[in-house]
Amino acid sequence: MSDAELKKLKRKRNSERAKAIRFITTLNQFTDDNLLDDYEHYRGRLQETLDQLVRLNDSIQDLLEDSDYTADVEACEEYIDSAKRALLKVKQEIGRRLASSAANISVSELPSAPPTVRPPFTHSVKLPPQKLESFAEDVETWARFWEQLEYSNDQDPTLSTINKHVFLRGYLKGEPKLLLDGIAMTASAYEETKKILRDRYGDKDWIIQAHSD
Repeated sequence: MSDAELKKLKRKRNSERAKAIRFITTLNQFTDDNLLDDYEHYRGRLQETLDQLVRLNDSIQDLLEDSDYTADVEACEEYIDSAKRALLKVKQEIGRRLASSAANISVSELPSAPPTVRPPFTHSVKLPPQKLESFAEDVETWARFWEQLEYSNDQDPTLSTINKHVFLRGYLKGEPKLLLDGIAMTASAYEETKKILRDRYGDKDWIIQAHSD
């Protein structure tokens, strides 16, 4: 297989990775207001994307030199692990909702049973403490975006580093997203990604210049 065909496979994989990030981010933004159908839909989309990623990884790794193989496998495992964790949480959430619904139906079918006041439904999928606004280069929103990110991501001890990285990249649009295209979405690259964003959008001289344009 030629280098051109290998590059084509890698482009396809990058596209599937972007889809996986988008689906994981969407699922992690779900609240109690989302319907069961929403969970089922995105679970199916994420599972299809994960299956395609696995196939592409196998095809690409069969063609890599030994010097590139290990690094590629490690990067792939982090994407796959994030997707599998999201799928597990969604499965647990769907199971809890179905169990709660079945319990309510069973109680309602008993003619002599007194009305039962059930506690509010508790969401089992780990969500960031607050939903962030997407950041797309607007200097007016940078400070608020970064403050919310640090509160939602970095101060949450239950989030793995790779998930923090996934959440951060999922909230970027436009130039900030393109700025990070060459950075692998791995746990080890999370701090580097934050530094690139801080150096670009947290620079006071750049902010002053942007205001004056």
